[in-house]
Amino acid sequence: MITSYKFRTRRIAHRKDVVIMYGWRARIGLISPMPGENIEHAFHIHAPEGVSFSSMKMPFPGPTPEGLVILTDQLESTAAKYKGQNLDLIVFGCTSGSFIKGMGWDQECVKRIESASGSPGLTTSTAVMEALRALEAKTVAVLTPYPDATNEAERQFLENNGIHVTNIAGMDMSGVPGRRIPDAEKPFLYRNSKAMDLKGADVFFLSCMALDTLDFVGALETDLGLPVITSHQATLWSALRHCGVRTKQPELGKLFTI
Repeated sequence: MITSYKFRTRRIAHRKDVVIMYGWRARIGLISPMPGENIEHAFHIHAPEGVSFSSMKMPFPGPTPEGLVILTDQLESTAAKYKGQNLDLIVFGCTSGSFIKGMGWDQECVKRIESASGSPGLTTSTAVMEALRALEAKTVAVLTPYPDATNEAERQFLENNGIHVTNIAGMDMSGVPGRRIPDAEKPFLYRNSKAMDLKGADVFFLSCMALDTLDFVGALETDLGLPVITSHQATLWSALRHCGVRTKQPELGKLFTI
């Protein structure tokens, strides 16, 4: 079942009876897998003033190639629920879901969103590629919570888009309650990131929109000594830039200074 909810959507300022929308700078629709509310929580906290979000969820059997196909089969029908809402952008917030069918699949997802909703579209994989190019990265080390088959699909997607993957590793999720990706906590993610072999990498990429990463991107970047991209960070950055919102937020890493 698809759920939908909104937050930060309306505020009334008692100035000459004017109603001021929270989304006076940008109104963004999110589409993401269930379970978990990490995306909504993080964007609510870190988005600049004047940016609002609506959110819809899609049932998600898991980040295997087969599960991701089931997920993306729902994309058009979910995006269609936003039709007529006059949003500035609709984001498919799933990294693996937007790369799983190979090079060009993210752009196909964008086309499906736009056709179904009538609003401009974006995917997390598209945002990650934009972030890598903005940072002038040619090589990347990648850490994920995915199984090997999905990691291999991510490697191929990045390399077919011109980014050499120096290392890609899946985290051992057995210590996370129920192996639920959204329940992976900051110390777990930080320690696994610090343990990565970063030799030859221009950028470190922590992949997956279900991971709550925005609170420690800056610290991780400082400690690793190279730029960091996370799915949350790249998606928020790209979504804001696509909407013409160019706020600099250096606490979210080097990417947010561009």
